[in-house]
Amino acid sequence: MKFLMIMEGFFPGKKYGGPPVSVDNFCTLMKEHECYIVCKNHDMGDSQIYKEIHPGWNKRDNSKIKYFSDDKYNMVEFERTIVEIKPDILYLQGLFQNCIFPCLRLAKKYKIKVLLAPRGELCAGAFQKKYKKVPYIMMLQALGLSNNVHFQSTSEEETMALRKWLHVSKNRIHYLTNIPSLPKKSFEHKKKEIGKVNIIFLSRIHPKKNLIFALNCLKSIKGFVQFDIYGPLEDKEYWNRCEKIITELPLNVKARYCGLIDHDKVHETFAKYDLFFFPTFSENFGHVIAEALFVGCPVLISDKTPFSDVDKYGAGHAISLNNRICYINELNNFILIDNHEMRNISDSAKKYIRNKLNIENIKMSYENAIADILFALKKEI
Repeated sequence: MKFLMIMEGFFPGKKYGGPPVSVDNFCTLMKEHECYIVCKNHDMGDSQIYKEIHPGWNKRDNSKIKYFSDDKYNMVEFERTIVEIKPDILYLQGLFQNCIFPCLRLAKKYKIKVLLAPRGELCAGAFQKKYKKVPYIMMLQALGLSNNVHFQSTSEEETMALRKWLHVSKNRIHYLTNIPSLPKKSFEHKKKEIGKVNIIFLSRIHPKKNLIFALNCLKSIKGFVQFDIYGPLEDKEYWNRCEKIITELPLNVKARYCGLIDHDKVHETFAKYDLFFFPTFSENFGHVIAEALFVGCPVLISDKTPFSDVDKYGAGHAISLNNRICYINELNNFILIDNHEMRNISDSAKKYIRNKLNIENIKMSYENAIADILFALKKEI
């Protein structure tokens, strides 16, 4: 079977967030099939072409990728690729990407079945500027481009949003959790000292990820804190506000920006820290949360992610953003943890995520959904 993913950004890019991770993990999960990816030849906000690529199809362990310049990333080249590959399924990432309209038109022309993953774009925390997005959705519907398209949902909220905004029937919505990145080896953790804690924030520097909230919480912490920030500076104005707060932190709290991380170094990086602090406004999945937990790094997160049950399993805490005092208390409690308790929490984090995201069960759910989609296509033909 052939899958074609057309998306704006993919590896070796570092600034496109979760979708490249989702697609890469999908290709690994479906490694017995043929996976093709079309994307731009540079990172988000950059003009420099990736040095590691070459014209034509670039082979990866689990897929083949074709990179286009901005002027070639268009319907003409998409159509040429579709004609060349003859994919069984077009797997699209995000609803409001520039490639969606041309891809849906081509899918309709060539009678290719589409699985579209909104990637959280319809969820409350991300569905802003409705005056732009609602007309876009209405245009999709008016042109009949969303007819017979199947949608991937990763949460009840996303399912409800698909029903509300796109009026998608239940039989065209497939609940498919995102596929996690698994660590390729085990990692040793540093000894946890009482009165000290090493905390990591790893995500795009963007208002949605709520770094300012995290920094403000650290103003009230007792004990020594090293707070390291990783991720692309996507919103420079927002980062300037963060920098100002960093200068206001007490002497016992040290915060620094550590730059970008290659995706294959993410697990290794999380393993160096005692806690992942991520008070995000909304995540339809949250790859970084799963990646932290898989290497035993407990999490302090908002209750707006699929991992809001971490408290129940001793893998961390998920707290309402309306309860800032509770965040501060948990941070102070974590500072007082000794190494023995830290190891127990770390083990609980790994056990929790392995049970929650069972790869064999995930693969079965994807295979069943794909079978349903292809069967629906046969009935329409």
